[in-house]
Amino acid sequence: MKRILVIEDDPFIADIYRETLGSRGFAVDLADDGALGLEAFRIRKPDLVILDLMLPRIGGLEVLRAIRAQLDPQTLPVLVVTSANLNTVVEQAWEAGANHVLDKTAIRPSTLHKVIEDALRKPLPPETSGPQANASPDLPVREKFLKAAPGKLAALWQLLKALAAEPGNRAYLHDLYAQVRPLSTAASLAGLDAMAQLASALEALLRDLCSKPQHLTPPVLLTIAQAIDTFKFLLGHPSSGTRTSPWLGSVLVVDDDEFTRRAVSRALSRVNLRATCVPHPVSALKRRVGKQFDLIVLDVEMPEITGLDLCSRLRTMPAHHKTPIMFLSVHARFEYRRESVLRGGSDYVAKPFLHPELAVKALCFVIRGTGDRTEADCSANGHGTESVFSRRELSLLKQRILNSFD
Repeated sequence: MKRILVIEDDPFIADIYRETLGSRGFAVDLADDGALGLEAFRIRKPDLVILDLMLPRIGGLEVLRAIRAQLDPQTLPVLVVTSANLNTVVEQAWEAGANHVLDKTAIRPSTLHKVIEDALRKPLPPETSGPQANASPDLPVREKFLKAAPGKLAALWQLLKALAAEPGNRAYLHDLYAQVRPLSTAASLAGLDAMAQLASALEALLRDLCSKPQHLTPPVLLTIAQAIDTFKFLLGHPSSGTRTSPWLGSVLVVDDDEFTRRAVSRALSRVNLRATCVPHPVSALKRRVGKQFDLIVLDVEMPEITGLDLCSRLRTMPAHHKTPIMFLSVHARFEYRRESVLRGGSDYVAKPFLHPELAVKALCFVIRGTGDRTEADCSANGHGTESVFSRRELSLLKQRILNSFD
């Protein structure tokens, strides 16, 4: 019997690995920090290691280097799980001797089994875990994830409220980051693509805020609240989070500044949103009037037609009557935001913007849809989330955050 060592600090994810790999006939050992992982490596002598890079006590890269000091990649395969957004860390994992680096937003039980099969150079036996063995391998994991989801959502909600009350308290920010970090892997294993991608984007935003807490402004807090509300929506509508193509949605970006267009396009592509960039508002009206988009991003100050005027004209067109429209502007004051709402805008982001924040906002709008669902449908609860927070509680929290604007 082949032995696999899983070094993962989140007990929910570790348990999923144990169950799915155990059903394929592996002996699975678990370690929830880097130090215990190295100890288990020495004692249990595994045939393969699955390693999360973000670990307490000893980080994943240090663990990988310690393993490679004793065994080479041909002798012991090590599969690293991390976020594709961490380009530098991914490169370091390859350099340290990883056999495979798995993107946490695109991992499935089936893909994990295939990578293990390739790493061990032998076919895996069929599943042996009972009546669901012949079903989609995502289904039992999804059921497990959805059962645990209300508790995870409640923890996020309580931390958001505490952070909104004391935005200068870094402990709440770090705790929120710690709660969000494992969500993308768990949701991806459950086959919930949109939730995995949103969790990864929110993780990137919170990671940046932990290192630069001065960027935690009222608008950023509203973005975090929007993301947590979208998590609740997805738990009530699991089918909305299943990807049918590599792209989660399409976004029209209208901005006369080439640098901004590139920055927005880059931020969107990292979360699997396809950007169509147009430099002039007149071109947008002439060439893109009838094309459907999941989101439109407009600069406010443009030649010939301002973004505000363009928004007003787009709202008269059937193709864009309900399409979410998000403004970008160097003006951050509240009166500009209010004017954008009066013109039909859905949201407003001040320049210079945080790339992860823009990605989180865009994902939230694309995931919630273009308005075809009724408000009652969007507010629907599911899988025990109704007791976590109500629409009224969320509105009151957002209003308190809005009141803190200068």
